[in-house]
Amino acid sequence: MPLAVGDEHKDYPALILGNYILGGGINSRLFKRIRSKDGLSYGTMSMVMGRPKEDSSVFMAMAIFAPQNVTKVEVAMKEEIATLLKEGITDVELEEAKKGWLQSQTVSRAQDNELANQLTGLAFEDREIEFQDQLEKRVAALSNQQITDALRRHVNPELLSFYQAGNFKKAGITH
Repeated sequence: MPLAVGDEHKDYPALILGNYILGGGINSRLFKRIRSKDGLSYGTMSMVMGRPKEDSSVFMAMAIFAPQNVTKVEVAMKEEIATLLKEGITDVELEEAKKGWLQSQTVSRAQDNELANQLTGLAFEDREIEFQDQLEKRVAALSNQQITDALRRHVNPELLSFYQAGNFKKAGITH
């Protein structure tokens, strides 16, 4: 789903952390629901990819699943997104997400190839490493309400498109 938010937009840090809570790892809502609780997927995640110096980003979610689970996975994704938008984020989720996301940034920079990729990307966009530092500070300062409000402003479940790839015909699924 396209979002009218670039990586310099005031809501971008909130969208990053809201996405991390939704589908950013094994502690995310999508993973806990679709993989752990419902047992429908081999793996699931979501992401927000902001375009540098543009007013656009992309939000997407994905899951790897057996063809017979296509409808259940789609319903579960829609329900988890709707619940996040309706109920917001808990204090525990917020603190765990901040800790996890910020730690992942630090770990990424500790790997030579990741650091080189990040520095190359920043140089290409005519930015300094301070851009990333400021982003991390903005993420660390977020409140539950800021994240929930940003998600509600920019994520519209009615604009989601669902695509499936696989051998549904062989599995006897017409979808």
